[in-house]
This record gives sequence, C-alpha cells and structure tokens, in this order.
Amino acid sequence: MPPEGSKTPQGTKRPAKPRRTGSAEGGIEARVAGNERPAGLRPGADTGHRAPKDLGMSPEALAKAQSESRERVAGTIDVSRETWERLDRYVALLTEWQTRMNLVAPASLAEVWERHVADSLQVTDLLPAFETLTDLGSGGGFPGIVIAIMRPEARVHLVESVGKKAGFLRAVAEDLGLSTHVHARRIEACGQVLARSDLVTARALASLDKLCSLVEPHLKPDARCFFAKGARHGEEIEEAKANFVFHVKHHPSRLKEGSVILELSGIRPRRKQGLR
Repeated sequence: MPPEGSKTPQGTKRPAKPRRTGSAEGGIEARVAGNERPAGLRPGADTGHRAPKDLGMSPEALAKAQSESRERVAGTIDVSRETWERLDRYVALLTEWQTRMNLVAPASLAEVWERHVADSLQVTDLLPAFETLTDLGSGGGFPGIVIAIMRPEARVHLVESVGKKAGFLRAVAEDLGLSTHVHARRIEACGQVLARSDLVTARALASLDKLCSLVEPHLKPDARCFFAKGARHGEEIEEAKANFVFHVKHHPSRLKEGSVILELSGIRPRRKQGLR
C-alpha cells in the first residue's frame, strides 16, 4: 500500500488519516476543561459508557410527576417568565441526559423540582452580591446551574471531574446562554479558579473537613463558602475544627428538618498550639 500522503497511480493524492490524540474519555475531558464543545457531543449523546436508561416510570408518568412537583415549587418563588423558561429547559435537558448517565439519583427525578431545584434556590437566596462564584463537584448542576440562571450578571465556574457530566454541564450552559465556565478536572487542580472566587458552593460532595482542606490554600481573605449539609452537620463541624479555624453561620433548610446550609468565612489551618 502506498504511504499516506503519496500519489496513487492515477496521480491523485491519497488523504492522510487524522491522528488520534488519546482516549475518547481523555479527549472529552480536555476539551470541556477548555470550555469547548466536545466534538459531536449533544444532549443525550452517548459518550461510550454504559449508563442507566430506566427512569423508573413511563415518560408520561414522569412528565406528570415533574409537572406536579413544579407546581408545588412555583408557589414558593417569584421569578421572571424568562427565568422560568430557563429552569424548565434545564429540567428538560437533565431528564433527557439522565437516560444516558446518572446525573441525579433516579428515585429523585420525579420530584426534581422539590428535591434539587428548590434546594438549590434556597442556597441562591443566601448568597450576597458577587462577581465570581465556584461550584465544586457540580455533577448534574445543583446548585451551580441554578445559581447561574438566577444570577445571570455574574460569572459561575463549575468544577466537575467526570468528563461526561462536564459535557452535560457545558451543553446546558450553551443551550441556556449562561455565563459559566466548566472545568473538567479535579478540585485540587483548580486552585487558580478558587483564588479568583468571591464565593464557593458545594452540595452533597464531601465532609466539611475535606472541603476546608480543598479550598483553604486558595481562598481570598474575604471569600465565603456555602456548603449544604445534612443532619450530621454538628459532628462535621467538630471534626473540621480539629484541623481548621473558621467562622460559621447556620442557615436552617426550608425543605428538610435538621439540614442546614453552613456559611464559612475566615478559614485557616489550626496551629499546633490548638487555637479555639
């Protein structure tokens, strides 16, 4: 066989084969990290991984359940028609992509408005005015995408190390025209992003001690963190205090008794003398 790029006997030039630049997964992660659309990736596209397809009920039943969940949430918030349209579109995209990957727990999809959207909205309500926010472990976009929808004037960074989930976040941001940047890399590699952030959020990601260890080396002195926590938040605070000093404010959840949103500021390592 003639070498690539050589002429065939008829005098026509044989096209060279494109070079592969790594695995499919690695390629997707690299492109999403640069906030570029992964080649050929679209809502619901298969990324080469086996993923759950069963949504737990028929499409008709799921649509009815989600509509009822939306109605229950609608009476608790007052937003513009444009914002409602973006939230509706986001939930539609989430539901579509859920057939390819686990973005949220399958059992929670029918009540996505109450279990996830409303929970993210209560975080958003607590946030002061900001220019830049970083959401850690964004997953299916809660609360990061919801914050970006509700605060369109601000810059929101979404950190998600799983390439296919980062692809979903990128597709949603582009579809909705959000001012977001998706980073498909580990939190440990996003120090520069955290250093520019006024606020940091995380939901159902890691223990408070672990979260402090991830963000403390990079935060600006006046940066604040808003971490959603469950009933064990008291234990987590004591565990984190063994290694860090910080100011903490408790914001009780409006949705689940015992859960809170912890607002942390002034995070710094505890010295050997044992500051309290």
